[in-house]
Amino acid sequence: RRMTGEQQVEIYKEIDDEILSVTTSKRHDYASEDDVLINFKSVSAAAKHLGIDIGNPSQYSLFMVILKIARLTNLINTQKEPNNESIDDSFIDAINYLKLAYCCYKDK
Repeated sequence: RRMTGEQQVEIYKEIDDEILSVTTSKRHDYASEDDVLINFKSVSAAAKHLGIDIGNPSQYSLFMVILKIARLTNLINTQKEPNNESIDDSFIDAINYLKLAYCCYKDK
């Protein structure tokens, strides 16, 4: 079997449509329409301020806690209904990442 250029383009379009759909859905939960990159800016600023080294397993887990806090803050402050995981799930994820950070800390 051979793939034509036209078939390749169709596959690329399907992938791009899926990426756009996921991006739009996630943006709703993590950012705002007036600054779609706010989550990256706030999380990186917090990580820098705290001196988090993501090359260190326990500190990477702490970075993930900050990411979950940013998501929760966005959803709670804007009173948006999440498109993806529930607010309860985000709290559980944050708690789990904190436990994982502790396990990594104890494992050193």
